[in-house]
Amino acid sequence: MNAPAATRPAMRWNLVLLQLVFVYLVGLRLWFDLAVNPMGDEAYYWMWGQHLSWSYFDHPPLDGWLQGLVATVLPWNNFSVRALTWLSFGGTLWVIWLWSGRLAPDARNDWFWHSAVIYLTIPVIALMSTLALHDHLLLFFAAASLYAFHGFADDWESGRHNWQKLYLAAALLGLAVLTKYNGVFLGLGYAVAVLVRPKLRSLLGTPQLWLAALLAIAIQAPVIYWNLTEHLASFRFHLSDRPSANWQQPRLAQVTVFLSVLVVAMSPVLFLSLLRWPWLKLKSEPERSASSLSASVYLAGTIAFAAISAYVLVYFHWNIVAYAALLPIAWRLLGHRIFAWLHILIGVVIFSGAVINYAVTPLNTAGIADPGTAANYGWPTLAARALAQQQAHPGAFLAATRYNYAAQLGYQLHDINVAAFNHTPSQNDYWWNKAAHAGRDAIIVADSAADSGIAEARGHFASLEKLEDVSVGDAFGKQIWSFELWLGKGYTGD
Repeated sequence: MNAPAATRPAMRWNLVLLQLVFVYLVGLRLWFDLAVNPMGDEAYYWMWGQHLSWSYFDHPPLDGWLQGLVATVLPWNNFSVRALTWLSFGGTLWVIWLWSGRLAPDARNDWFWHSAVIYLTIPVIALMSTLALHDHLLLFFAAASLYAFHGFADDWESGRHNWQKLYLAAALLGLAVLTKYNGVFLGLGYAVAVLVRPKLRSLLGTPQLWLAALLAIAIQAPVIYWNLTEHLASFRFHLSDRPSANWQQPRLAQVTVFLSVLVVAMSPVLFLSLLRWPWLKLKSEPERSASSLSASVYLAGTIAFAAISAYVLVYFHWNIVAYAALLPIAWRLLGHRIFAWLHILIGVVIFSGAVINYAVTPLNTAGIADPGTAANYGWPTLAARALAQQQAHPGAFLAATRYNYAAQLGYQLHDINVAAFNHTPSQNDYWWNKAAHAGRDAIIVADSAADSGIAEARGHFASLEKLEDVSVGDAFGKQIWSFELWLGKGYTGD
């Protein structure tokens, strides 16, 4: 019987192919960074960095703080907005190199290239580590914390008490949660690991474990302070006030959607390989403990989100910590080289399609399309027309009917105070000074979509007048979207 691919020395041609795929993935990322103007949420979080705060309505503050730092040292351009993604990308590769030395010291190069390319072609990882959203930082901190906790757990089960590794894992966990709330599921996975591994249960009687937990919690002090001063606004939004929430009645159909999307998000091949997990023949104790830790984090997050999805619409990337936890074990799970390459091929195709979708033209494959993609095109043209209308109406401020439109317009014009008349709350509501703009006119960006039409702004002005339509096209010049510019007269300050 042939040995699994993960236990055999890699053929030279196989490593070269992996390296070529890696270069291709890096090239796609670079093309995306240079060709695609900041998309809605990317521009929105960039604006957080221009309005520094203890925390923010949507998420914790770390990414906003770092974007503010980037804006002080780099000019405003597409690459600057995504500069942090390259730091987290490099950091994650470094963690994979560390994992390779621990799990395969005699075949470190083979393990690194297989693990790196397999991890980077998990579709949700490929996309969310490229976009300048909070997830790329979360992925790095999760991978680094997992590595540190695994090192501590291995030492503990061997009779060595290396508390520094535990505190490092806790600090990195704290930074993960300070980046995005769903980092808490990494901590949940650690709790499961301690409970299910007999040799780790004795940790429950040590003060150091609880001090490490307190360290991770203490790092959330800015978030706790902001929420206490803002009537728990962020906590309430995520725990009870989401527009998609159905807390009174579970909807099993939403669970089915979550599980179906999960299969695509992690690739069908990697998903099916999970069936092999209980029967994996692992070569060393570090591999066995890594497998157990990965399973604890993956199952804790996935089961938790499956339950949550019955009550709230769960987006495809919310469970990203669970997918990140597969990093040290993914090559083992896939096993045979054929399955590894099939997974890689699927990831490359999906990621390539995503970049084309954003950089060239919106794609519609077998009826599957992102309806919001087209609205991310043409912002330099739209911003130029909005500026011209503002100059034609002296004293008018700039506004939009969605928080992401306001951020994209503000990014293009270097204006950090574009108003957002959004039907749901956003961070704009916290930095927008209503009283200072009362009585003034506004140039408003809208479109004909139900949730971003001019009706969003109607109650804020004495009257509205449509000024012009602005059509935008893809890279081939084909019209794909139409924006509207309106004049709002007499802002009421409501």
